[in-house]
Amino acid sequence: MRLVVIGLLAVVTSASAAWPGTKVPDSAASRIQTEFVPIDVVETESTYVFESDLNHGGSFGKQDALQNSIEYGHRFLLTGNWYARAGLAYSRFDFGHTAALPIPDHLQSAAMLLGVDYMHGKNIGAFFQIRPGFYFEDDMNSASFDVPITAARIWILRDDELYFFTAVNVSFLRGGLPIVPVAGLIWTPSEQWHAMLMVPEPRLIYSPNKQWDFWVGGELTGGTFRMDQHDEFTGIPHVQKLSGAQVDYQEYRVGVGMIYSPVDNICFDLGAGCVVERAFKFHRAGENYRTDPAPYLRLVFKAKF
Repeated sequence: MRLVVIGLLAVVTSASAAWPGTKVPDSAASRIQTEFVPIDVVETESTYVFESDLNHGGSFGKQDALQNSIEYGHRFLLTGNWYARAGLAYSRFDFGHTAALPIPDHLQSAAMLLGVDYMHGKNIGAFFQIRPGFYFEDDMNSASFDVPITAARIWILRDDELYFFTAVNVSFLRGGLPIVPVAGLIWTPSEQWHAMLMVPEPRLIYSPNKQWDFWVGGELTGGTFRMDQHDEFTGIPHVQKLSGAQVDYQEYRVGVGMIYSPVDNICFDLGAGCVVERAFKFHRAGENYRTDPAPYLRLVFKAKF
């Protein structure tokens, strides 16, 4: 399968291979032996969400949002198809100012990427990954430290056509569901059509040739962060308790886009559509702020060497 799926939130990956112990057909094994395994992976993303009303029992004014992220990972051969992976990741969300005092101007994360991948050529058959780091507003301290964990595997249902994806993600800082199971299907009925039916990035993809892909789908993105201590919140009902609180920031997107791959190991993914809702969920404090729908633009660059 070509380089047609960009980003995971560390959960979704495209693949056409099995975990050790699952029989691989001779034809697939022959392809695997000659396929290139990418050692260095670089990914950047920029997304702009246009203004819409921020609500919490009434409107607090209009707010836009800007997301920027960069990630680098390097693989080290362990044995056979097993590779260790290490890297760094940084992500930042910037928000327009509103009258909602507890809503931060930005949220960011800086983390290491450590894990083990089971590779079949350029595709991942399975992986285990941890991202120890700080998920914070401005202050990097022990309260903002987290170690999100993701484990995933691809199961072959019908070789070269139908695959089942299973994964689990754990975050100790997350206030909603600390443990999130994920399952989905990868269906490739023909050379031109691919269906990636799984969270957080379900897509239907049409590939007329090796350079271009066109997609329609959705995306769930965001993260979990620790707010700073804010003395200015003191004495304000429903706001004071949000000083130093945990917040889950989430965006629910639907859109269309196109992917241009000038060569096999480089691609540009340009998308646009509607953010159905952006939400600041202070689960443990019992306060939620949500936005109305707004259009967005998104550009992802990914390179594998």
